[in-house]
Amino acid sequence: MTNQRRKQCGAIDCKRAFNADRMRKWNRAYKDEHGMWPHHRYGEGQRARERRRRQEKGHWRTLYPERAAAYDARRRALVEQSQTAESFAPIVVHTRDEWTCKLCHQSIDPSIAWPDPMSASVDHIVPLSRGGTHSMANVQSAHLGCNSSKGDREMTDVVMRFGRAG
Repeated sequence: MTNQRRKQCGAIDCKRAFNADRMRKWNRAYKDEHGMWPHHRYGEGQRARERRRRQEKGHWRTLYPERAAAYDARRRALVEQSQTAESFAPIVVHTRDEWTCKLCHQSIDPSIAWPDPMSASVDHIVPLSRGGTHSMANVQSAHLGCNSSKGDREMTDVVMRFGRAG
């Protein structure tokens, strides 16, 4: 150490020790001046603030009853649909479609694993969010990338957008 006024040499361990010692001194001085360190009251204040906000504004279900009814209807439909859904393995869909992506009409390599965009995935022709069913008649093979780009659109929307025939 060439500079006599420096408090540490610059090594990482020296810096850590210096900063830790400095924080301990600051904490002691704060506690001596203010009493107890206030961190133990943080969660209690947050909970009280949330209770006050709820009392002032109310719950979202009471503020927007039409949204709550729509949410409940969607949820009921999804639960009902999941109870009547057909169960099948993705491999059955891929063998039925001869390992061909029905969106881009290229072959799917079974050895490529998720999350590769060229890996195999099962696509719903009419998306579940639009009232489609989880059945063999409503699914087709697709690359993961093609399926992701299709999103929740129906096949007719995709054909019009990309110019592909299904």
